[in-house]
Amino acid sequence: MIDLPLGKLKFNDDVDFSFPTSLCCNCGNRTGLTLVEQDTRRTTYMVAGGTEITFKLPLPFCEECLPSSKRRPKNFVHRALGFLLSFGVAALALIIAGEAVFDSPAIAKYLVPFSLLFATCTTGAWIAVGRPRGTQTSYFQPVRIPKLKREFVSGIVTAIGFSFTNREYARAFAKENSEAIAKRVVNVART
Repeated sequence: MIDLPLGKLKFNDDVDFSFPTSLCCNCGNRTGLTLVEQDTRRTTYMVAGGTEITFKLPLPFCEECLPSSKRRPKNFVHRALGFLLSFGVAALALIIAGEAVFDSPAIAKYLVPFSLLFATCTTGAWIAVGRPRGTQTSYFQPVRIPKLKREFVSGIVTAIGFSFTNREYARAFAKENSEAIAKRVVNVART
């Protein structure tokens, strides 16, 4: 784990960068801000395993967006596993209900379509709950690390890329860290 202190961050020997603290990194609100260490993880997968680095990024959040600092983003694999789990639960429930309660051949005939319908509805509801509310740009962590360049043997981080769900915050970050971006040590990607 890389434990980065609040304030300016020292990245390598000649480059430091910082995060703007004048607006919420999620919704852009400029009042009632709290500086929080967002526990941000970057996992790199290899053939038979992978590595994970944790960064504690000092980011400003308003009171409404504060819970989003702890919610890790979900990707396609998470959603696919949720769909498969709900499909399995629905199929098992229909098999048990068909055998024990109804003794109905209709349940057996439509087991797969009923299970698919249930899994689709459950996964859709799960995704809908994860939608941003109000002026938020993300229900999950608004600052992510999509790129990380490391030396192969030592593992020292040589470049990092950030993505921001809030465009205004991304512009403020790019303006504040123009020197590090010009040296190609820090990169700002679009989310």
